[in-house]
Amino acid sequence: MSIINFIENYKKKKRILYTTPSHSQGDFTAPKSHKLIGAKFFSCDYSEIEGFDNLANPSGMIRAAQEDAAAIYGAKSTFFLTNGSTSGIIAAMYSVLNRNDKVIIARNCHKSVYNGLVLTGAIPIWLMPDYNPEWGIYDSLNLNYLEELLYKNKEVKAVIITNPTYEGVMFDISRISAMCKKYGAVLIVDEAHGALWNFHKAIGIPSLLQGADIVIQSLHKTAGALNPSALLHLGWESNIEPKFVQQSLNLFTTTSPSYPLLLNIEAVITYLASKKGQLYIQNYIKKLNRIIRSLKTIPNLEVYSTNNDITKILVKVTNMSGRELSDIMINKYGIEDELSNEKSVLYLTGIGTSESKLNKLEKALFSICDNNIKLTPEKSKYDILSTLEPRMRYTPAALWGKPYKEVDIQHALARVSMELITDYPPGIPVLLPGEVIKKEHIDYLAETRKKIKVLA
Repeated sequence: MSIINFIENYKKKKRILYTTPSHSQGDFTAPKSHKLIGAKFFSCDYSEIEGFDNLANPSGMIRAAQEDAAAIYGAKSTFFLTNGSTSGIIAAMYSVLNRNDKVIIARNCHKSVYNGLVLTGAIPIWLMPDYNPEWGIYDSLNLNYLEELLYKNKEVKAVIITNPTYEGVMFDISRISAMCKKYGAVLIVDEAHGALWNFHKAIGIPSLLQGADIVIQSLHKTAGALNPSALLHLGWESNIEPKFVQQSLNLFTTTSPSYPLLLNIEAVITYLASKKGQLYIQNYIKKLNRIIRSLKTIPNLEVYSTNNDITKILVKVTNMSGRELSDIMINKYGIEDELSNEKSVLYLTGIGTSESKLNKLEKALFSICDNNIKLTPEKSKYDILSTLEPRMRYTPAALWGKPYKEVDIQHALARVSMELITDYPPGIPVLLPGEVIKKEHIDYLAETRKKIKVLA
């Protein structure tokens, strides 16, 4: 444990530091911070002083920790990220895409991908996932259509997909990787929600081990790390030079990295790869399998279980919308979900999810279904919106800095959007900068906004 050992040994030296951070390793902490966080967190918070490493050009303890992580994950190179998967996704795009390069993007990608389009100036080609109206989610990718897009656009530089999806749907990455290699495209996978896959194949098969070139994972989402800890991995088969990825990361990463986050990243990875960690994960999976089996026996309750990551518990109740179920669970049982839509509710679990939490979820859902509440499900406007392929009049980069004006949303038909409008969670854009506004967008957004920014 390179970073942890170094900081433990450094603290023993009791150096007198006239450096940042100004709390001086906890000599000052705001009272409420001290009460909620405690002094130990502050005591590990250092700047890049003599003997410490530099995240922008690691050569010491950070480099050693990243090399250890790469060996654990089976990567050519692994990079620690202290400002989330967002920075990794943007850096990945910046490493392989230039202005006017074509890139195939699955329509259900996170908003950070669209920010990457602004910064790279790349031209998106949309891969529309199949939409499942029974659950109100995107599920499968049409891989035949993906190959058709690659065949018709042989100059495509990269393909960007999310695996698993926010709701846990998984794809055949090995087949997608083979297609990308056939047509010379780099495969970038946002695997933010698959951070545990490398430690137990029963949850999912890591994209890195299926031939992906770049994989980004959020350790805080399921693997128990502090928010916003993440990793970027380069695959062994990738032709991308690690130094180019490092240069790209340096454009978007702070020059003041958090050592508490870095040591926590190392500690989480080391523990999960250990024998104790493996046993802990196995126990977690047993708990999940038990509750999923039990939930499937509850009348009027359905659990999504089609090629999905079991850490995501997606449910729906007969004759009840997801929004209504969510409201009842929060207001009556004090159980808050990760995401709800008109059809279903997502309960996101992680390695820290306890048996008692799962039991409370099970009892609450059983009680709701047992009481046989009869409600009229909402008709989802998103069912229509989700099948719309974006009609891009301009790329997001071409619109950056252009003049705009606000108009009444009812008068925005056929105008060009200047806004990235996103339902959050899950962070999948409803409308993109440069996209032509359609009647479906207006109908969907009219209840939540009166005005919209359009190209002047």
